[in-house]
Amino acid sequence: MSDRAINVARELGEMGLASFHVRFALLMGAILFIDGYDLFNAAYVAPYVKAQWALSPFQIGLMLSIGIAGLASGALLQGPLADRLGRRRVLLGAVTGLGLASLALWLWAPTFAIFCVLRGLLGICLGMISPLAFVYINEWAPQRCANRYATLAFVLPFSLGGIAAGLGGIAIAPHFGWHGLYAIGALALPAALVGYKLLPESVRFLVAKGRHAEVAAILSRARPERAAAYADATQFLSGEAATGRIGVGALLGPRYRGVTLSIWVAGAFSLFCIHGLSGWLPSIILEQGAAVEMAFAYGSLLMTMQIVGGGIGGWLADRHGQVNSMAAGFLGGAATLLLLIPAIGTDFAWVVVAMVGACVFGAQAVMNNFIAMSYETGLRSTAVGIAVGVNRIGGVMGPLIIGMAQQASGALWVTLSLLALAQFGAAAIFLARRHALRPALAA
Repeated sequence: MSDRAINVARELGEMGLASFHVRFALLMGAILFIDGYDLFNAAYVAPYVKAQWALSPFQIGLMLSIGIAGLASGALLQGPLADRLGRRRVLLGAVTGLGLASLALWLWAPTFAIFCVLRGLLGICLGMISPLAFVYINEWAPQRCANRYATLAFVLPFSLGGIAAGLGGIAIAPHFGWHGLYAIGALALPAALVGYKLLPESVRFLVAKGRHAEVAAILSRARPERAAAYADATQFLSGEAATGRIGVGALLGPRYRGVTLSIWVAGAFSLFCIHGLSGWLPSIILEQGAAVEMAFAYGSLLMTMQIVGGGIGGWLADRHGQVNSMAAGFLGGAATLLLLIPAIGTDFAWVVVAMVGACVFGAQAVMNNFIAMSYETGLRSTAVGIAVGVNRIGGVMGPLIIGMAQQASGALWVTLSLLALAQFGAAAIFLARRHALRPALAA
């Protein structure tokens, strides 16, 4: 063997989009479809649960927020576990837990209290999957199309899951009740079995752990034309500048402090809007006198436009930078949410809801990639998990505060203005710091 070291970051970055990436995206897509379905399913469960147990708007907001609190807990748990045990093992364990929690909600949830406990457990599993997925995907994304690949590989299946949740609310719930809406989530169990057999570990993680033989084997499958070079290599290097201090404290150290605080605060504003809007939009439309089918159709449209927004956001980020793309999306979200106030109740509302979905979810999709690209491998899952956990504070507050706003005079105006204000706050952070912020790995 020759004395040769291979830079893994360069090998991954220089890869063209190949069949390996397609297979990987399909495997992750199956998981993210179910993840998106179960995350947004609550909005369509809520009207049926409210009727069954005669719940108040505050109790519905509490139900939604319990699930999101579970998301925050799962996000915080997955980081240290994934950085220690590996992306693959922790991700597939969470997918298995998601399937079991969905199965329990489908077959057994006799009281509102038990329902909330099961929703919390399901939320913990969901909270582990999303941050791990976009870390995992970003670590395999080719450099020349990193934002587009990572955004579409995550956003497309995740959004299709959200759309399926709306369609399930229309087609399944009237015949089988809200219990039936959790049957699709139980498909996470066979998805986990397939993942245990086929999903590769992150090579960046394996390099960080010194598992070089596994790195060579996985890279040989990804780039078969380079298999001989990998077999001949004596060492694999991460290609990243290490901080020399890997731990939670590094997030607020000199290198990462600016990007970390910006991500935490702007992300909390963004998720306040996303969970407040997606959790309450069908109920808001129902309060305006629309039929259940139409209200759920608005929710499905919102999820559909997540795909469009993610694609546009990824394209803009690859050309004009992630910070500019996020700021534009957040400003567009604020403007369209305010435009929705006079539009609801008219045919133009369909157009405005579509624009809201594209802007709000498009900006968040780019932000997911920005978070994952901003930290070195040994810190990445922990950093992403803490960021998502902190961001979920906004996500938890969104449904609760919007639930209280539903009881105020001029509820529609108050609700959409609060959501728009959150979008503007996120935009302001990135606009104020756009020259200082860039992925730390590029610094």
